[in-house]
Amino acid sequence: MKDFNYFNPVKVKFGAGIKSEIGRTLKGKYERILLVCSEGPFHENGLYDFIRNNLTENGIQVFEMHDVEANPKLYRIREGVEVCKKNQADCVAALGSGSAIDCAKAISAAAAMDVDPYDLYWGRRIEVTKALDTVMIPTIAATGSEMNRSSVAVNEETKEKYFFDSKHAKYVFMDPEITLTVPIRLTVWGIMDILSHTFEYYFNGDRESEFQTCFSEAIILSVMRNTEKLIENPQDVTARGEIMWGAVVTWGSGLTWIGRGEADMACHGIEESFSAYFDTHHGACLGVLTPRWMEAVCDKRPDLFSRFARNIMGVEEADDQKAAREGVKRYKEWLKSVKAPNTYYDLAPLEFADEELERVAKTACRVYHGGVGRMTRFEEADIIKMLKKGKEPY
Repeated sequence: MKDFNYFNPVKVKFGAGIKSEIGRTLKGKYERILLVCSEGPFHENGLYDFIRNNLTENGIQVFEMHDVEANPKLYRIREGVEVCKKNQADCVAALGSGSAIDCAKAISAAAAMDVDPYDLYWGRRIEVTKALDTVMIPTIAATGSEMNRSSVAVNEETKEKYFFDSKHAKYVFMDPEITLTVPIRLTVWGIMDILSHTFEYYFNGDRESEFQTCFSEAIILSVMRNTEKLIENPQDVTARGEIMWGAVVTWGSGLTWIGRGEADMACHGIEESFSAYFDTHHGACLGVLTPRWMEAVCDKRPDLFSRFARNIMGVEEADDQKAAREGVKRYKEWLKSVKAPNTYYDLAPLEFADEELERVAKTACRVYHGGVGRMTRFEEADIIKMLKKGKEPY
């Protein structure tokens, strides 16, 4: 295991029905909260009103920012900063998916430091020295960013997506009952993100952190088994809770990073440019890209992929090369069994023309200094080849 430093100061409250404790927990700590809400059914199903009323009943004034779209745009973050400054908000709360969570992190930093959020993600790349406190109320299990500092946004003018590191949240309220409102299709799309982030360290080439490797395998197995349970019964709140915790353990908390070196973020590096251009769902696109990436690299590291095949996919083949290929094949079969997205056409009714995919590849290479990937470096031609495969079913 490599040397590491670890710090995660977030206070987590987890449990079915924990949403009822939000106002009581924050009472006396904050007076004016900006409530940032993702697009979704939260007004129709009453969740938004429940959270807002829970805050106001405990003496907290609420300012509102509704319907933050997926792949949050820079202009929306700027709007939130102005609301914060105008009303002297002392906290930013996020209700929803990663879009609201990413927005909240950026708004809190830009408002506290009185800077243009452009200079956090791009521009001067300002280091965050202070930020308003943030409170995260996730509604879907996916990246798990409610427990880390990273915020991702899209520059709507250039269609580039990039990140910066803000401050950790003060509180995270994780209520599996909230995720019952998420349709099974979107639930599976979020799970594709969880698995992708777990694979990024599991397949990063490190062979010296046995505990961490076993830890990743436990997360992958748990997420896969609980996904199967949700396919059978989408209202299984226990399975939803297991997946919700798996999301933050694998990426948000940073626990899988420890002692393992850099992640292989080839799929994320490509996907960020893809969803910035097409405005598609982040996790769903990862579901399409990941098996194509596995096919492209498994022969180059059969030692890593044969372990995955045997420990995760139940392959008994003794030859590493054959086992690796069989493991990828079985993983693709599993994806089909849980109705994961197979091609880009499962994401949106768009054309996904070859010239557009080529533009995505060029953007990814520009943003990530010529290419993506750690175990295998993908340059522009490699990325284009892999992207085009996502138009045809596997």
